[in-house]
Amino acid sequence: MYYLYEHQLGYHSLALGFPSIDGCNAICLQTKTGLFGIHVYGCDAFNHIGRAMEKESTAFGEFVRTHTQGQEFVHMYSTCFHKKRGWSPGGKDAWKRELKFYADAIGFKGPCSGFDLSSIPNWPGGIGSSTSDSAYVEYRRVFDDVSILYKPWGQCVHPTEIKASSIADGVNYRSTNQKGEVSDKFWFDKALKSLSTNGTGFVLSAKQLRLHFKHK
Repeated sequence: MYYLYEHQLGYHSLALGFPSIDGCNAICLQTKTGLFGIHVYGCDAFNHIGRAMEKESTAFGEFVRTHTQGQEFVHMYSTCFHKKRGWSPGGKDAWKRELKFYADAIGFKGPCSGFDLSSIPNWPGGIGSSTSDSAYVEYRRVFDDVSILYKPWGQCVHPTEIKASSIADGVNYRSTNQKGEVSDKFWFDKALKSLSTNGTGFVLSAKQLRLHFKHK
């Protein structure tokens, strides 16, 4: 599997991990054969997010459309801390608007679902100026089903990070640049090859998804 840091894009047939989701958004597209993902960087105002979305959603669309497995779309997912995402005004309409940028970029007209990590009770505090810990998020595909796993990032164990550019394969693990183009030159040049959640983490059921709509 691939672990996607900020501005990174990936495809894997079974699983994608998103380290340290804080103000960011872990977006995943399920297809009949696998999962496409993008780690969208956090921003502090929705108009800033809008400009970033226009660029990164374009890159995501290019990544999916030019990939050999970029067809037979099934479902789009988003997992984030809604209270940290920087939408102004906040609310589900802004969340939907963001997902629609990515759905439109690939011509997706199917169901979109999201989970708000801010809704989890007793989430641990953060370090330094951060009021709460970030999260590790993982999407796992088993045949036609997808599970979302999450766990406080501080409770995960991982080896020393390496340069993402050292493991880029030119097809399944890539990056967006500041122009919103798919690139093998990593804007955020760090990566993981493995990670332990010290157990099973927490698995979401379909009933726990707090945002669900069909994009038309």
